[in-house]
Amino acid sequence: MISNIWKTIVYAWTDAVPPSLIEKLPEGISSNSAWTASAQFFESFGFDKLIYIDRTMAGLSMFTTFPESWTSHYRAAAYERIDPFFAYCCTSTTPMGTGIDYLSDYPYLCNAQRQLIQEAGETGMRAGMSCIVRQASPGGAGGWNLGSSLPRHEIEKIFSEHADLLRLTAFFAHQRLQAALENEHRDIALSPREKECLLWVAQGLRSKQIADKLGLRPVTVELHLKNARTKLRAATREQAIAIALLNGLISP
Repeated sequence: MISNIWKTIVYAWTDAVPPSLIEKLPEGISSNSAWTASAQFFESFGFDKLIYIDRTMAGLSMFTTFPESWTSHYRAAAYERIDPFFAYCCTSTTPMGTGIDYLSDYPYLCNAQRQLIQEAGETGMRAGMSCIVRQASPGGAGGWNLGSSLPRHEIEKIFSEHADLLRLTAFFAHQRLQAALENEHRDIALSPREKECLLWVAQGLRSKQIADKLGLRPVTVELHLKNARTKLRAATREQAIAIALLNGLISP
C-alpha cells in the first residue's frame, strides 16, 4: 500500500520517473542496498558527488560516493561539528547551493568551513544542491548533498527541471536508509572486550587507564574501541557509547 501511494505522488509530479524506482527501495532493504539504489538514481541526473548524512543524539550516519580517504578524514577531523551543511543548509527545507562554485555566495563562512568545502572540491566536487529531510533541532539534522563534478549553471538547470522528483526521492530514500540502519543496529554483536572498553570510556577513563585495569596494551584497547565504532557506524567514542546504550548493547 505504501509503495502504491508513493508511486501515485511521484507520477502526479512528473512523467520521468523510472518504473523500477520504488521497487528498488522495498521495505526491509539493507542500508547498503538502499544506498546503492539511491546513488544510482541520483547519478543518472548527473549528481556523481553524493553525500547522505544524518546526525542524531545516537551518532552520525553517513554514505557517500566521495573517496574513502576523504570520508575517513571527515570523520577523524569531526567535521560534522563545523560542516556548513548542518550549520546552514539544515536550518531550512529550501535547497541551497553547495560546493566550491557557490563559495563566494557565503562570505559569512569561517576559515575552517571554507577549508572543508575546498577539500571536497579537490575530490572533484564543484556544485550541488541540498535536499534536507530533517531540519536542525536539538535531536539532530540530516539530508542529502546532491553534489556533482558539473559546473554550477548545469546543476541549477538540472535541479530546476527535476526539483520535485529529486526532493521526493531524497525523502523516500532517507526513510528506507533509516529503517535499515535501525534494524542493522539491533543485530550488532559487540565482543565482551569491546563492551568493557566502551563502558570504561563512559566512566571517563582513557585508553592507558583501561589497559591497566584489563591487563591489556593501550594499542589493544584502541583496537577494541575502533572495532566498536566501526560496527556501530559511530564517528567518535561518545557516539559509539550513545548508540550502544540506546540499542541495549551495554548497560550503564
